[in-house]
Order: sequence, then C-alpha cells, then structure tokens
Amino acid sequence: MDRGLDVFDTLPADEAREQLLSCCAAPGWATAVTAGRPYRDRDALAAQAREQVTLLPWSQVAQAVAAHPRIGQPPAGDSREASWSRREQSAAADGGRAAADDTARAELIILNEAYEQRFGYRFLIFANGRGAAELAAAARQRLRHDDDTERAVVRTELGDIAALRVGRLLDDLAQAPAEQTPADPTPVDPTSVDASPPRYAPLSTHVLDTATGTPAPDLPVRLDVPGGDGGWRTVAAGRTDAGGRLRDWAPADRWDTGTYRLVFDVTDRLGADGFYTEIPVVFTVHDTTRHHHVPLLLSPYGYTTYRGS
Repeated sequence: MDRGLDVFDTLPADEAREQLLSCCAAPGWATAVTAGRPYRDRDALAAQAREQVTLLPWSQVAQAVAAHPRIGQPPAGDSREASWSRREQSAAADGGRAAADDTARAELIILNEAYEQRFGYRFLIFANGRGAAELAAAARQRLRHDDDTERAVVRTELGDIAALRVGRLLDDLAQAPAEQTPADPTPVDPTSVDASPPRYAPLSTHVLDTATGTPAPDLPVRLDVPGGDGGWRTVAAGRTDAGGRLRDWAPADRWDTGTYRLVFDVTDRLGADGFYTEIPVVFTVHDTTRHHHVPLLLSPYGYTTYRGS
C-alpha cells in the first residue's frame, strides 16, 4: 500500500490543489491534476503531472517559472518549496572541485541575467543532481534557441520538476501523523465545555511570493464590507501562517451574499522600494455554502489572484 498516494487521493479538492501548488505554481495545472484522482500508482500521477504542463497556456507556464528561484541561487527559509529547491540545487551549490565550481557559479549569475534579457523569464532547468558546470553549459546552449524552441524546452523541464515534486509531496503526506480515535474515550461532561464553538466563514487565502518562490508568512490581511458612507468597513483581520495560508479567521455571522474586499498589506514584504503597499481584491459571494479560496501570487511589480474553492 502507498500511504502517501492514498492520503493524496482522499484529500478535499481545495486542499489537494493547495498542496500541488508547491509542486507547480500554475493554478490550472493543480486543478487538472486534482481532477485526475484517484491514481493507480505514482507513475500514473507523475505522467499526469508532465502531461498537464504541456496543456497549460503559456501565461500559466510563465507564472509557474516565476515561482522558482534562479538557478544557482536557492532560497532561504523553511517552507516546503524552499527546502525542495535547495535539495534540487544541492549538487550545484556543494559538489565538485571548489575552484571550478566557484567559477561556474559566478558564470551562472551572468548567464541567468543574459537569459532573462533574451527571453523575458527565468532560466529553468531540472537541476536535481547536476553540478554548476553542467548547468552553466546547458544555459549557454539554450541561449542559442529561438523563442518557440526554448518554450518547448521550458515545458519539458517544468514537467520533470513537477513530476519529481509530486513524488516528494507523497513522501511528505505518508509521514504525516494519521488521525487517531481513542479505543475507550473518556466521557465528556457537556456542561464542562463550550457548547457553541466559534464558527468561521468558508473563506481562505494563500500568499506566494513568486520573486523568491516561497510562501509569505505573517502577512497582514483584512476583510472589508461596504460601509454605509460609500466606503469600507473591516469585519475581520488576520495574518498568514508559516506556510503563507490564512483560514478560520472570518466570523461566520458576518458572512452573507454580497461584495467583499480582501486587502493584503505587502509593505513589509516588498520593502521600502516596493511598488505596492496594499493589494485590494474585491469579489462577490453568490453562494454562502461554497468555500471561497482567494489566493495571491505576489511579485515586486505585479500580482495574480483567482477564485479557488
């Protein structure tokens, strides 16, 4: 039995999509791979991961590429995505003869810049187990491609990375503790507990910094509703957790059909030179029984949001 695959196949759809975005930050890809469940084995899931990358519009491929750190510059932090990136680039960062590797790593910085100027997006390559010299040679060769050829290569590399990461995701899920029910639970006196625990609106968000390829923790978010004076009135406020997520924070008694505004305070995240200070996302709720997931993919000079579930 493959416990990791079993857990993945039985996750709620919105949670499965969220988990998959750490493997490939293209919303359409995560939705399609989630829709393909259940999978007979890991090979079938890996094949679907690769296939769905080939079907993405280029705008979502570019979005996924932007979520990866530059080759040779793995990110800091303890998020799942940062840990995977460091692991994948470990051979380039640590292996080989020091002098030769230092030269290749310095060249990679120059090649990254040249590639971005040539194509308009980051140099992406399946770096797992490959040293800095090999990666630099690949970058030099790919700089000679025309646009269509290089886009095809990028899709292949992104698909290989996604396939590797879904396997690692299953490994993580397999190690997660299973929910356990006591064999002989102690009876609970109903008068000793709160009979009315807090209820929350079916609203969540997830903030991913595509400039670093990592989640944005401790980022302030507030929920506003239209005020009587034509302005807005705040009804809930919270901060993203260590994984950049925020859920179970807006009271259910303030959740009804109508217009809402999520406001993301990005001042500290983007720094003093940042272009944005706040990012408002205004949306309408038509069905209060459905879960509304409104993520933010953030970069210094642009952002993307979409409706999840």
